[in-house]
Formats: sequence, structure tokens, C-alpha cells
Amino acid sequence: MTSSYYDVVVLGMELGPLAAGALLARRGFRVLVVGQGGAFERYPCYGYTFTKRPFLMTAGQSPVVRRVMEELSVSQVFQQISRAPRPGFQVVLPEARVDVHAEPDRIGRELKREIPEDAGDVDEILSCAGRLSGEIDKLLSADLVLPPETFMERREFVRAEVQNPFFQAREGDHLGGIGGKLGEILAAPVRLETAGDDRVAPLLRARIVGGWLFGAMDVDGGRDGLRKLLTDRIVGQGGDVQPGQSVTEIVVARGKVSGVRLTGKEEPTGCQMVFTDLAPKELASFIEPGRWPRRFRLLVEDSPRPVLGYSLNLGVDPVVVPAAMARTVLISAGPGLGDQLLRIERIPQDGEDRAALNVSCVVPPGADDSILNGVLRDAILDRVRWLVPFLDQHLGVVHSPFDGFGPLDLGGGADGEAPAVPRPEDIPRWLLRRSSEHGPLGFEGLPHRTGIKGLFLSGSQVISGLGAEGELLAGWGAARIGGKMDPGKRRLVMSMRSKVEI
Repeated sequence: MTSSYYDVVVLGMELGPLAAGALLARRGFRVLVVGQGGAFERYPCYGYTFTKRPFLMTAGQSPVVRRVMEELSVSQVFQQISRAPRPGFQVVLPEARVDVHAEPDRIGRELKREIPEDAGDVDEILSCAGRLSGEIDKLLSADLVLPPETFMERREFVRAEVQNPFFQAREGDHLGGIGGKLGEILAAPVRLETAGDDRVAPLLRARIVGGWLFGAMDVDGGRDGLRKLLTDRIVGQGGDVQPGQSVTEIVVARGKVSGVRLTGKEEPTGCQMVFTDLAPKELASFIEPGRWPRRFRLLVEDSPRPVLGYSLNLGVDPVVVPAAMARTVLISAGPGLGDQLLRIERIPQDGEDRAALNVSCVVPPGADDSILNGVLRDAILDRVRWLVPFLDQHLGVVHSPFDGFGPLDLGGGADGEAPAVPRPEDIPRWLLRRSSEHGPLGFEGLPHRTGIKGLFLSGSQVISGLGAEGELLAGWGAARIGGKMDPGKRRLVMSMRSKVEI
């Protein structure tokens, strides 16, 4: 027996499971959040604030985001901590630098100025991107579980699809055949969100382009800011958030979740549901192989292998950062990194005497060793030098959370705390999940249900390629499924079965 019990355990601090937990807490479920070692993205390093992963919320005004915020009664708070960046982002080509603004007229003028050879197509393409994204909004506002699995979920999906004639012709790729520099600009966010996957469904491409062009939002604190918003709601509804705690085992009995075993505790903590962003192969280590049902075993064996991401943080003197450099910059990686994109993001600092850049990319296939031997780090620095003149003269601190090297102080005056150097076996891995062709829309991946009753996937492995919007969409769908396991009804049945003292 166990002395502690929760209706829901959220495994990890990713946005999808946190959204599911917050929505269920709002509906009366008792929720426990276990940080699993991933509490914060931003961290201090010799007086700078660095981040593990970049973050820009795209499609920030989509029906999915609005619905989650309204359900949690935090719409006003979200508006206070988010704003449209000026410009939304920047694409740097060898012969053009384009500032992408949310206003169609403004971005149209920018594109015509930088790439006059494609000026005749700009207005038509921007109008097409906006129209496609608006039609996708209509479908996502239909309160669907994606991907649909049960008879009722498939029926709701077909009903919403029939009511939207646009989706009857979704085979046409309206934005995929654009060439020239304009095509490179529109393809940049698609390549970034899909981890360089060449098989991008037309609807996914349309959603990414529309979300980046017209819906980019800068959130205070980045991903950590959204995490705090969701965890505050969980705590406010009587839940428990333990960022420093970890689950060592998911207890399964008779094909369903019965509890989790926490670090440092002998007896398991009982629960009815577990929500996680982990892939099935990662989840497998938490469950005894003898407890795997056939469906879960197939998920573990057949789930696609994620690719690796890498990021490098640079602490620099503010004078070296180009005045025209946007908050988020997409640039071709150049020699030594293959056909990849670099994403450069400016990290806000407390004072005006420091500046920090986060540079991230997808690790080329078969180049995992380039992380540990420093080759990838050197190739990234060479490319940043091309964008930021005189970088070496004003570079103070270099550090990556993903390669095992300690922070490098080049300025000689480092102060403040620095992250510990991990052992080789403890170096974290940033796993990027590619887009999938499993679902009818092209951006659905694995199903929410794992084959173990009460164990739900609710993150980027379910909806991939849509960034934070996709994670919140996955969290909403998982909460809809889990919400049918009403704790009030379960407790009523338990009380009816209890002995009555007379």
C-alpha cells in the first residue's frame, strides 16, 4: 500500500504535459509535477544569463493557444508577458538580409526591396500563406483530439474536415514549389521546425510559414516563462510541483498505471494517470519489460529515431552585436555543418553592459562525435564570425550545455557562478523530433494512448513541427482523453464499496 496518492503525475517540465496537468487540475484532478531534472532552460554562467535551447512562440494568437489560456483563466497574464517582436525574425542569405514583420504590407515592402527579382510574386504568396493559415485555424478551433484514434474522435475529425472545404484539396502544396531567394526565405522556418526533414506535408508547411510570418511572439522568460505560467496554475488548484524530484519507475499492474516510484522513497506514490513528453524508447526504461503490453512494445520498437540538436552560448560585449540584428536570426550553416541552418537568438540580460547569443543547429547525420571532440563548436564559431565582425576581440564566455566542456572564459575577468562540468555519461542530449506522415494532416505523430491504460504521450512526439503551439495542442488533446477518467466518479464508487461503520 501507499500513503500518498495523486490523480495525475506529470513526468518532466515540457509544455505539453504541463498543459495537460494544468487543464486537469482546473477540472478538479489532484496533480503532481515531477521535474525529472529539467526545471529551467536559462542558467547563470560567469555573470551572463544563458539558455539551453532557443525559444520563439509562433502562431501565438492561434485558437489552440487562446483556448488553453482561457480555460486556465490566464489570458490577461499571457498578454502581459508576450508581445510581437520587431521584427519577428530575420533571414540572412549570402546576398540578402530580410527582416520579417508580422504586418503583410511591411514584410511585402521588405521583400521587394531585398529581392526585387521576385517582387511580382510577393503579394500573392503572402496572401496565400495568410489564407492557408486562417483555414487551418478554423480546423484547430474545432476542439479535436489529434491524432484521432477512437470511433468518436475520428467522427469528430471527419465532421470538422467536411465543414472546411479547404481540406478536401490539401494534397496541393501551395508554398512548396517557390524557387529563388523568396523560396529560401519561406523554407528557412520550415527546415528549422522539421529538423531538416525533406518530407514535409503541405499543411504542415503552410502552418509553419503562416505561424512564423504572422504569429511570432516573444515571451518574457522564454520557455521558462510559459512553464511558470502553467505550474502556477497547477499549484493554485491545489497541485504539487517538485522540480528537483525524479521518477525512477512507473508502476504498472494489470495493464494500467497504478503509481510511480520517486527518488529517495521506498514505497510508490499512487496515481491514476501519467502524462509525459518522453518518446516510447525513453519511457521503456521506467517500466518493467514484463509489464509491456503488445501495443506499447510496438511503439518502443517502431517509433522514429529523433535527431540531435546542439546549442552554443556566447557572452559578448554589446558593442559587437550588429545594430540591425534581430532577436532571432536564421542563417545557412556554411562549410563544415552540411545542409543545415543556424538559429541565432539574442538572450536578454539584466544589465546593458553584457550581451549573450545562443546559436543552435541540427547535428548532421552521423556526426554525433563532432559534439564531443569540439569540431561542431569550432564550425559554429567560424560561421558566427562571418555574421558578427570582430567577434573574437569582444568574446567573453563560451559554453554549451550539450558537449561536456566547461565554460571557457576568454575575457579573463569572469565573475559569478558557472555550471558544473558533467561526467561524460551525464552529458544531456537535446532530442529533436521530426515531422511525421502518420496522420491525415501531416503534423500528427505518435498517438496519445500508449497501450498502458493511464499512460499518455502529450508533447512534440504527438504533434511535431509546430513548436509550442503543437505542444499545447497535444496537451489539450491528452487532457480531453484523461478528463473522462473523472476522479469524482471514481471516489464515489470507492466510498460506496467501503465498509460503513454503524
